[in-house]
Amino acid sequence: MDDIGAELRRLANTDPLRPIDGHDLLARGRRSRRRRRMLSAGGGIAGVAAVAVAAGLLPHLGTTSDQPAVSGPRTPVTTTKQADFTAVPGVPRGEAGIGLKLSRADAMRLCEVRYPQYHQPFRLNFPWQTTMTVTRQLTAGDPAAASLCTIPGGDRPSAALIAAAQKDPLPTTEAEQLRNCSVQFWSDLTKWKVIARETQPGAGASLIAQSPSGRLVAGCELRSKWTPAAEPGSGIYKVATLTPQPFDENFDLPGGQQCATIRSCPGWAYLASGRVASSIARIRIEPVAGGKHDITVTDGWYAVAWLNGDKQGLPDAKLTAYDKHGKVLKVVND
Repeated sequence: MDDIGAELRRLANTDPLRPIDGHDLLARGRRSRRRRRMLSAGGGIAGVAAVAVAAGLLPHLGTTSDQPAVSGPRTPVTTTKQADFTAVPGVPRGEAGIGLKLSRADAMRLCEVRYPQYHQPFRLNFPWQTTMTVTRQLTAGDPAAASLCTIPGGDRPSAALIAAAQKDPLPTTEAEQLRNCSVQFWSDLTKWKVIARETQPGAGASLIAQSPSGRLVAGCELRSKWTPAAEPGSGIYKVATLTPQPFDENFDLPGGQQCATIRSCPGWAYLASGRVASSIARIRIEPVAGGKHDITVTDGWYAVAWLNGDKQGLPDAKLTAYDKHGKVLKVVND
């Protein structure tokens, strides 16, 4: 201790401290405090960046493998799912592939693409167009499924979409119904706007959907039993050709299909869609057997899925058209 004290006294005599400048000491303290604040604010970001750089240089960071990295090209991971629709040879995609006039030979070629297991010739249905359903000439022993061909549009549905439609031929959601209609027509309707639809669980569904351009409408009927072709009441049409029809012509003595052919129940199932005067906002059906069924009309477009439980199998009914204020516009079969 004596030696240390003697050395300190020697240093004090030979190298004395300069006088302390209070103003300079205060300025340096303030600069130091600002630097500490800046470092504390940016230190977290800088630290994360440093870790990220380190992680990029270390191939095993964040993995469970203990194997060393292999240099050279790597196989990219494929995350794209199978396309829901692919092109049909010789037919434009989307709206452009709907309603194209075809020769008999081209129509038969497209039916062969869609139904390669069936080769029956057409009956006299002309002019042939894409997305229309035509009948075939059957002979003894031919399966009933070969009797119809819906000439495909330009969008072939994937095997997954077809399987989903077969598994659930009569879905209740709008998106799934558009999916099934797309499978019927081989034309992608999944982005079309539904403007009228109605579903009768266990019996059928009917809808009207308008294309993105507004130039086309699809009338689509779905039943509880899957069929390989579109239902007879289904079709895709130009809006300009579907002028509003008089109410009594659209609904006078409405046709239907005996319910027993669709499900085990008495009565009739009535699936239909169309266009009436835009002044009509609601239609009420009152079967002869009693009860009532109301249909909403949107800008003149309607879709009906009505199960008439009349045990005598009579589709006759009183029909009343109302405007948006509830005023009666027309009564049929009163």
